[in-house]
Amino acid sequence: MESFTLKNNVKVIFNKTNGVNVVALKVLTPVSVINEASNNAGISYITSKLMEQSTKKRSNEILANDIENIGAELYNDTDYDMSGLSMTFLSEYFDKAAEILSDVVLNPAFSDKELSFEKQNIIVALNSRKDSIGNTAYDEFIKSFYRKMSYAAPVLGANETVQKISRENLEQWHKYSYNASNILISVAGNIDKKVVKESLEKYFSLIPDGIKFEKPVFNIKHSEPIKKEIKGKFNQAYIYLAFPAPDVSDTDFVSIKVANAVLGGRMTSRLFVELREKLGLAYEVGAVYPSRREMSYFAIYIGLDKKNINLTLKKIDEILKNFCTVKISEQELKDTKTYMNGLYIMDRQTVNKQSYYCGWREIVGQGYEYDAEYLQDTDKVSTTNILDAANKIFSRYPVTIIINPDLK
Repeated sequence: MESFTLKNNVKVIFNKTNGVNVVALKVLTPVSVINEASNNAGISYITSKLMEQSTKKRSNEILANDIENIGAELYNDTDYDMSGLSMTFLSEYFDKAAEILSDVVLNPAFSDKELSFEKQNIIVALNSRKDSIGNTAYDEFIKSFYRKMSYAAPVLGANETVQKISRENLEQWHKYSYNASNILISVAGNIDKKVVKESLEKYFSLIPDGIKFEKPVFNIKHSEPIKKEIKGKFNQAYIYLAFPAPDVSDTDFVSIKVANAVLGGRMTSRLFVELREKLGLAYEVGAVYPSRREMSYFAIYIGLDKKNINLTLKKIDEILKNFCTVKISEQELKDTKTYMNGLYIMDRQTVNKQSYYCGWREIVGQGYEYDAEYLQDTDKVSTTNILDAANKIFSRYPVTIIINPDLK
């Protein structure tokens, strides 16, 4: 992997691969959900989604034909800390693909008709989340955990905010998001660097400067535990229990990732074995520690029978207390690392994923080089590191969301 900059100071990450002649080209920006406010939740997603549809030079039909004619795919990468547009294609079509993607980035049409249609799609998708007990619990959790901060809504936004987003709003957000002061280009594939540099210089050096991304200040403090019980329309119950956890820049980040795998990241994890296999208390159980640029959380989620809610909460408390008291064995740590390493390597088998992860690492401040170094840090994690990190996390006030069909 290496990097270079275009004439307008846009940074390019280039990962030269071997094998098939396929290339992934991504234009990414740190302006995303993290920058949204309570009155414009979802604007990052709808901006990038509309950018896919048409440009001022190309109608929807012409754009689709131009992409199909080179056997390419165009899609958006929008998440809490990063937004962007991506294309995958054969190496021989790099120049044409770069021209198309630059047009998409520079000249989005933001058609009123397409905006109206996309709003309907998003609102349908948001409403369908209510049909999933897991999504229902998660959406209530992030609202309670992050309160009025930008991570407090799904990436898609909220019904009331999506409906209010106008074409002018999108144009302003696009101007902020996709200017030369913010965008990052990530390329991975079997192609000559000279070809990449010439094409990107030709098309993307035209992108003007603009307002630079500013990371918002997250000031979230829980002075006491939060517990909400909600009446569900489902026959089963669900628990989402989460503790405040650090962002990707924290020294405990990798240790907590390993702890997550030990507790709930796989079929032989402690939560799965204890709650499902031994006690039969849950039909779904796991743990998640999202990688976030700002404050994250360590969550335990359980789908279960309503009669088991109290007993399950008690057993979780016992498992966590034991985890904070007794070091895991060296064998359990070794097996967990082997599992994590395997997943990590397999997840990077395509050029699309390679360009994504390098770009994401750079966007969140870890640096693109860190993607190749992460496994080394994982290997350094000790049983003591895990015990120390666990005691920091699980001593904090949790947020607990319980969906209970029997609630009056």
